[in-house]
Order: sequence, then structure tokens, then C-alpha cells
Amino acid sequence: MMLRRARGAAALLLAAAGVTLTAVTLLAALTVYSTAVTEAGVRTAVASADPAERSILVRGSAGSDPAAQAQWDAALRRAFGGGLGGVPAVVSAAGYGAGWAFAEPGGAVRPDSSGVAYASVLHVDDLAGHARLTGGRWAVAGASPVQMTLAEPVAGLLGRAVGDRIPLTDRRTGRTTEVVLTGVWQPVDATDPYWRLVPDVATGVRPGSATYGPLVVERADFTAHFAASRSAAWLVTPRLEAATLAEVTGAAAAAAATGTGLPAPRGLDQSASAESGLSELAARLGRADVVGRSTLVTPALLIIVLAGYVLLLMAVLLAEDRRGETALLRARGASRGRLAGLALRESLLVVLPAAVLGPVLAAGLVALASRVPAVAAGLELRPRLAVSTWLVAAVAAMGCALAVAAPALRRGRAYAAEMAARSRPRTRSVVLRAGLDVVVLALAVLSWLQLRQYASPLSAAGTGGALGIDPLLAAAPTLGVIAGAVLTLRLLLPAARVATGLAERTSDSAAVFGTWQAGRRSHAGPMVLVALAVAAGTVSWCLAGTSERSAVDQADLRAGADLRLVENAGAAPADRPDGLAALPGVTAVLPGARTGVALGTDGGRGDLVAVDAVAGSRVLHLRGDVAGGDPDGLWRRLAAARPAPGDAPVPGRGTVTADPGVRTTAVLAGPAGRQARLPLEPDAAGRFTLTAPPGGWRLAGFLVEAPAAASGSTVSWRLDGLDVPLAAGGWRTVDRESAQDAARPRPDALAATYRVPRTHRVDFAVVPAAGPAPLPVAVTPAALTALRLGTGQSTTLTVGGVSVDVTVAATIAAVPGTDGGPALLADLPTLDAQLLGRRGVVAAPQEWWLATRPGQHTAAAVAAARLDGVQIVDRQALSAAGSDPFGAGARGALFGAALAAVLLAAVGVAVDVQATIRRRAGELAVLHALGAGPGLLTRSLLVEQSLLAGIGALAGLVAGVLVAIAVVPLLVLTPAAARPVPAPLPDVEWLRAAGTGVLLVALALALTALAALGLHRRVAAGPPAEGREP
Repeated sequence: MMLRRARGAAALLLAAAGVTLTAVTLLAALTVYSTAVTEAGVRTAVASADPAERSILVRGSAGSDPAAQAQWDAALRRAFGGGLGGVPAVVSAAGYGAGWAFAEPGGAVRPDSSGVAYASVLHVDDLAGHARLTGGRWAVAGASPVQMTLAEPVAGLLGRAVGDRIPLTDRRTGRTTEVVLTGVWQPVDATDPYWRLVPDVATGVRPGSATYGPLVVERADFTAHFAASRSAAWLVTPRLEAATLAEVTGAAAAAAATGTGLPAPRGLDQSASAESGLSELAARLGRADVVGRSTLVTPALLIIVLAGYVLLLMAVLLAEDRRGETALLRARGASRGRLAGLALRESLLVVLPAAVLGPVLAAGLVALASRVPAVAAGLELRPRLAVSTWLVAAVAAMGCALAVAAPALRRGRAYAAEMAARSRPRTRSVVLRAGLDVVVLALAVLSWLQLRQYASPLSAAGTGGALGIDPLLAAAPTLGVIAGAVLTLRLLLPAARVATGLAERTSDSAAVFGTWQAGRRSHAGPMVLVALAVAAGTVSWCLAGTSERSAVDQADLRAGADLRLVENAGAAPADRPDGLAALPGVTAVLPGARTGVALGTDGGRGDLVAVDAVAGSRVLHLRGDVAGGDPDGLWRRLAAARPAPGDAPVPGRGTVTADPGVRTTAVLAGPAGRQARLPLEPDAAGRFTLTAPPGGWRLAGFLVEAPAAASGSTVSWRLDGLDVPLAAGGWRTVDRESAQDAARPRPDALAATYRVPRTHRVDFAVVPAAGPAPLPVAVTPAALTALRLGTGQSTTLTVGGVSVDVTVAATIAAVPGTDGGPALLADLPTLDAQLLGRRGVVAAPQEWWLATRPGQHTAAAVAAARLDGVQIVDRQALSAAGSDPFGAGARGALFGAALAAVLLAAVGVAVDVQATIRRRAGELAVLHALGAGPGLLTRSLLVEQSLLAGIGALAGLVAGVLVAIAVVPLLVLTPAAARPVPAPLPDVEWLRAAGTGVLLVALALALTALAALGLHRRVAAGPPAEGREP
């Protein structure tokens, strides 16, 4: 009997089998895709992670006992040689000499205040395996003099070439050891964790010090000549290139459990330390994995809803088609259980091919998708079938089986009642009669309110506060889509009445009949289906677009400008601005300063970022809403306290009289507020000449420096014979601790007597007595809360050791060039004036903010990368990195969900059209007998379907846009499971969303026209007989 019933509805059952196969394949493909994306994300994250997060650095003071050193080396290799948590690991060692200095500093070496330039002498395992020679050869142990090699940066700073001899002095004993340079090298891969063993390999000098290196010698030579007082380090590098998330987590746990790997009583004279970011890497990957899985919830739910609705629609159509024969079977004694069993067996027959073929097709579908250029550009997928894929396919198939069998499981009625219901169908669906649309709408609003409160679909779940996915919050967009779709049911009857009224004013019988038929339908399957598909597609497009735009906005904020260069040594060479301006494609160069400041008394800290506020709008990337809606107004407020150009022109000549060893530097202020220093170079009589840069520079003051002197002694300084008068008003001397008046014997002369403080440091400035105005700053909300201030209020901050008065001029959501944390933004010329006027400090630029032409950005970035001594922050590179596999995978899944929505909706509409023509065969035959031709009947079907599909497309578009605007910005997360900064802005993909609606309406009409081709034959055959025995 089951086979006979199936043959009678073969078309509907085959369509249901196709939809089931599509749904199961798509859901299984999402499972395969999710696993492949997670694995690709782990590989990419590990490859791009900081070297400290991919290794363990154990170091400490080794003393001078080679035997103890060997014991410690063996102990550590035993501890880590077997790997970490099953992941193989490589152990490398290094030793560092202490107290060595260059006997004859040369080149660009800058000794410290006592005239000493220190040398970083070391040995390291397998240097030749991680570096390549650019000149000479590798050093050989046991040679005389000792052979050593240099990295390219330090060789350039020292001004040394292969074959040069370099004398090194032991500062403890005064002994000099001569070494010969045999080779110059550079790293093969500068991101390799191996270089944690070789400090300052990229710069050649330790930041903030006068220590230059590395000078690498062989281990035997190091032990023989440089090991009197040394430190040691071991680097443990697990092989994580192809590791899974579980393996990374296991390696991190093993590293934490092992510690230093050295015996506690002897471990490096009790000074051992183990430094590793493996735990942070594992935690970050774990959060990214949860974020990735949460973003895949939306496309999965959308596919489930669409496929489920299509299957229910088919099941309803199948039940209606069999209503008469089912009632007849009941009348002849068939029990409800027997009929339910028939329906369940029939549904299992429908879903069995999907359960078997779905996982195999899913793996092939993901493999095919991985070859699409748009996907392959951001993802390296390696799809594979897992047990979870088969489980998902089995569960999805069972769900589809229940959906197909559900209408047949309801309580049946008598034959006469079934026939009466068929002849007089209800025009209100069960959804409206039960008020389910209101329930779904309430759930959608509740989930939206919860999502706004928690601002993330993730929550701390389980023990230990581990992150998990909150189903209600993650389902918010899907609930919104469903609510919008089912609410369209309430539009059908009013819309049909309006359309019928309009049609009756015309003489088109097809329009009247079609609109009337739309209003008397027992269900509005195509309308709801199109609404679901359009809304789902709109949400998918918008979520993908918003996520992509947010990645760009985050990159804009972190970089701050097209390119941002950070000085490694903290200060730039004098020719840096000209060199940057000459880079290809660079249109503007702004100096910048960055320093950490204390925020309040609770220990909180933030960044103070200062750039030229007048030119900032042309270089910095600052989104309008981040700047409070008025970026230009923000820049004006920050520059409001900028000091006007002084009235003292730059002297061309004069005489400086000072104690021996005293150096004088003129400080100039440019028309844009920038500062420049010009050293006075007097002759034997003290006379000097100055040439100011072009562009209206003015004199801001003088810096006076001298070698260390006895505390309490005095330093005399006098300037006279200037060819221009000094600024009117008083002048004073200022240093880091105090300020006192300076004498003005004449308008063109200055005199000062400086008492040396307890620091023995002679470093003061002579500046105009008029103090600078408070520094206006724009403050982030977090910094404002920490400072306990409001807009317009003032406080004092310590900037580079100088107390600076600041006034809150504005609030800003985030400061460019930061990661969105507590920060302040200020005008650099105003800050410079504060530092000079208060404590005689002239700060050198630490950063450079560059604007580039769009077509030449890559050329500018490549040229900037060749500069020595700078680190580059590239906005476009950050934006590309923000499109990590987790984010790219989520966007790919959303695109797939949008396409699946169109496919499922098209299948559902096609089946509904066929079932409608089959169900109305009797009515159409009667109308044909009364004189209605096939053309009129076809046009009436087209009018009906266009009304249903049009209402569904319009309602779906509105619902999708509303859901996207309300919910999508709350679902976008960073890979660290945090809300992005700046906050995401909804990006409505109008063209794609509207295109989805137009495409579905066109498909509905095309499928209707195609199905109506055989209408003439159907109506000529007359109405079918009811209640035929199967």
C-alpha cells in the first residue's frame, strides 16, 4: 500500500526528497566547513602570532661554571626534548657576556652620558640554519684573533666591514680582547621565534640604551674569552605549524606544568624565569573558535528554517492532495496508527538517500567551494569527513522525516467533514488562528533586548567561566526573520481585497480571478516562503557586509593613518622627515608622539597620542561618529590653545659666553607649531651664525647642556650681540625640577646662572616667562571615567616626567592609533610648547603618520619597509589580516545561506504552483467549460503568484533590513570574542537584498508560466475523481 500511495504522489515526494537532500547536504557541509575553517584559522593564527606566543624562553644568570652550565642545559633538554603535550619541540641555547664595551666606538654609535658604548657579545645555537650571509663567511672556533659575525643593522651602525678588527674592553678588569669580523648576515625569517635568543637583531641597538649588537662568536670562543660573567637562555619552540586547536591547548598546558624545566635548588642560581605566551595563544584561539562557531549558528538556523518550511509546505500539499483518499481509508477501517505508520515509513523512504549521500556530497561541496577564488583568497580549506558530520546528517534527516510526516499524524475527521473542508477552505492559517506569529514576534523582541543588554551572543558557561554560545541570543536574527515572515500572513487578506478592488475597475477577468483566488487560499506558502528567503538573504548579506566593514574600521583605528612608522630607538634621525616625504606615493607626513600616562589614583593607565591637529584631518582616519559627529570641530578644539608664533625672529648671528664644555642649542617654532633644534657652533671668540629654515620660523628658546658637574656648583651662561631683539617680556631658566628668572641686561642679550642639582645633570632651557595655556585633550569614555572628569574640566597629568595641565575639550569614542582602550588625543605643537615652557623638554618625534595615494600605497609601504630603525603599521595590511579565516569563513557561510535561501524558495514555489494547478483542476475545468480559455486561466495564475510573491518579497525585504539594523551590529565580534572598536555600523546591502527579492518574484512567475504549459490538456480532461482507492 505504501508504494501504491507513493506512486500516486511521486512528484511531491521526489521534490521532498530533493529538498531533504539539499537541506541535509547544506547542514552537513556547514559542519565540514566549520571544522575546516577552525583548522585553517588555527594555522593562520599560529603563523601570524607573536614569536613569544609560539615559544618558551627560559633564561637567567649562569655564573662562570661551565660544568653547571652543562648540567642545566642537559636538564632543560630532558624536560622539553620529548615535546609539549604530544607536539614535537626544538630546544636552542644561547649565552650572553656582560660588561663588554667598544674600546673605539665609531660609525653612528652614540655612547651614553659617561662616554661608554656597550657591546652585546653572545653565542647561539645553529645561527647558520636561521640566517643567510650577505658578506664574508661564518666564524670558526679557536682562531686568533677571535672570529665573530654581525647582523646587518649593527654592522651599519658600527661602520664595520668584513675583515675589520674590533677591540672590546672588559669593564670589570680593563682587559681588551680583539675580535675580527668574518661575516655579515640577516635573518631568513624575522618572525621566527628563534630570534628571541638574539636581542635587537632588527635594530642593532637596544632601545633606550647604548648597547649595540649582537656580536656573535662560537660557543668555544665564548666560553674561553667572554664567560666570566654571563647569562644564559634556552628557547623551546613547539612545532605548531600544522597543529589543531586541541594540540595547541595541550602544548600550552604542558608548558605551564613544566615551568623552567630546571631543578629548583640549582636552577640558574635561583634566578631562572620562563617566559611564554602559549597560554595566551591557546586562550585566544579558543575564543576565536567560539566566535567562529557562533557566527555559523545564524546561517545554520536560516537553512533549517527555510528547509523545514519548504518540507512542511510540501507535506501540507501532500496531505491536501490525499485528503479524500485518507478520509475514505478511515471510513473503511484504517486506524490512525496504521495511517501514521504509513506516513512515517514513507517519510523515511524520502529522507534515506539524503542521510546516506548528504555527508559525501557535503565534503565535495566544501572542496568545490574552496576552489572559488573569493573563498580561496582568504581560506585554505582542507575538508574531511568526521563522525560529527554523519551525526548532523542523521539528525537533520530525522527532522526532515518528521516534517514530512507531521500533517499526516494529526487527528483525522470523517469523510464528509474532509470533503466539506476541501470545498470550503479556511482563509486564515493555523499560525494566525493560534496567534503563533505574535509569539514568535515576542521571542524575537526578547532576544533582541537580551542581545542589547549583553552585547554578544557569547556567555560564560560551565565551570571556569568558559565561553559558550547562548542559543537565544545567537538565534536573534533567525527569530526576527521568522517573525517578519509570518507577520506577512496578516497582510494577505487586506492586500488581496485591495488588489481585487483595483482589478474590478478594469475589464481584465484574469486579474479579478487571480486576486480573488489569492484571498481565498487556505495557506500562503509561496508568500511566506519568499518572505523568509528574502529576509534570510538580506540578513546574510548585511551580516557579511557589516563584518567586512567593521574589519576595515578596526584597521583604520589601529593604524590611524595609511602608514604609521614607529621609531625603534625612540628618537628619529634628523633627516627622517625628508626621507619619508620622498617615499613614492606619500602625500603628507606628520610627526607624532605617544606616551603612557597615569589615569587617576587607582593605577589605571592610558595612552596620550599627540599629532598636528591642524593637518590631522588630512592624514588621520577618524570616523565621524567616533569623533562625536564633527571631526573638523574636534580638530579645531584641540588646536585652540596652540601658541601663536612668537615675536622673536631667529637671530642670524650673536655671541655666546659660557663655562667650558657648555653646549647651546636654539629651539625654533615653525608656522605650524613644529619644533626644530639648531646647535650654536661658536668660534674661539664665542661668535656664531644661524640659518633658519624657510617658512617663517621663530625663536622659542635655548637649550643649555654640559657634562656632569658637582652638585651645588654653578654654571654661567650669557648670550648677547644678537642682530635681532629677543621676545619682549621676561625670560626664565627651567629644568626638570625648578624654574628661575633669567637676567636681560639688554633687549638683545640674556644671562643666566644655573645651580647644578643633586642629580649632577646640567640640562636646562632659557624660555620666555609667559607660561603656555592648558593642553586641550579629547578623552575616551573609559579614560574620562578613570580621571573622574567631565567635559570642560581640568587636571594635571605627568607626561614624560613633566607635569602638564590639561583640559577636557571633547570626548572621543576611540583614539586613532590605539586598540580602542583608554586614551587621550592632543595637538602635538601645543604639547611641545607645554613641555618646553614648563621644564625645558624638547621631545623628538617617536612616530610618523603618513598619507598615501590610493594607487601607490603598496609602493610606499614597500619603500618604508626598507628604512632602518622603524616598525611599520600598515592600514591595508591590518585590514587584510582582520579578514582572518574565522571571519572569512563566517562570511562565506552567510553567502552560502543566502544562495541556499534562493534555491530552497525556488523549489518550494515550483512545488506549490504544481500542487495548486493539480488541486484546482476541477475548478479550472468548470471555468473552461463556461468559456474561459487556457490563456485567461494562465494569466490568472500569474496574477495570483505575482501578488503572493510580490507581497512576500516586499515584506521580507523590510523585515530583513529591520532585523539587520537592529541585530547585526550586536553579532559582530573580534576573534578575541570582544565587541569591536569602533562599534560596527550596519551595512545594508541594498542591491543584493533587493536583487534577491526581484529574482524570487521572477522565478515564481517563470515557474508558474512553465507549469501552466500543460493547462489546456488538464482542463480538457475534466475534473478528477475524488476518493479513489489507492
